[in-house]
Amino acid sequence: MTLSLTEVRIRLSIMDLFRDRRTSLTEAQDALYRDDPEVVARLHKAITETHWGRSRLAMGDYGSLMELPLLSEPEATTTRPKPLHIPKPPTRPKAQRKERGLTIQAIADRSDLWGEGLDCHHHPSKEALYRLLEENGWLERAPFGREQSRWFVTDKAVEGGYGQTVDPSNVHSLTLSGGRKSFPFPVFYEDKVKDVLWTLGWDMILKAVDALEDKKARLAWLMNHHAYLPSQTIADLSGMGIATVKRRRQQNDTQ
Repeated sequence: MTLSLTEVRIRLSIMDLFRDRRTSLTEAQDALYRDDPEVVARLHKAITETHWGRSRLAMGDYGSLMELPLLSEPEATTTRPKPLHIPKPPTRPKAQRKERGLTIQAIADRSDLWGEGLDCHHHPSKEALYRLLEENGWLERAPFGREQSRWFVTDKAVEGGYGQTVDPSNVHSLTLSGGRKSFPFPVFYEDKVKDVLWTLGWDMILKAVDALEDKKARLAWLMNHHAYLPSQTIADLSGMGIATVKRRRQQNDTQ
């Protein structure tokens, strides 16, 4: 069966999610919220049933960050042979410091970084934090390899000394360690994290939502001002069901 260009893009995006251990249909439809959920479901099912998809279900975690080189270190070279037809990742500015920094998951889990009065139930999820950081210019998705894209700390954030992108490819191979250990990922320096989080306005989002009187008003405000957030996050903040949020997205996309 010949796929359209849109279907090819969706298929590659789902494969990238599998490499990040985001393998459920809900996660795929949430990440690809601008696309037809039925098309996402069909392609997700097709990938899941292949040997390629099943093999991704057993990927492990990153391991110790202290063992990983910096993406910007000139001595950090890969031992994995790369076919000539795979494009090189974009050149990135040099990291300002040699610290490994905190991963996005670690930042999302740390109560002390989010201010007083916010317990773990009021923190953004890892997926929501990725979206917030992207929306505010701290992270970007960029091509990496033949069929995927990865999260990178933006050039301005690296040059400003706020964080860096870690490249574990010279100590982990895709075959032996799995995709989650072998591809670049962003980190932010611990003493700069609060400065970064302040710019995201998460506390202001919570206050604005709390000030609205009902679920319908909260959903409308979130979709008008923060539609980039994951559907699950909007559902949690508004009090609406996830199915209602997804229907609202579809309605907005068709208008």
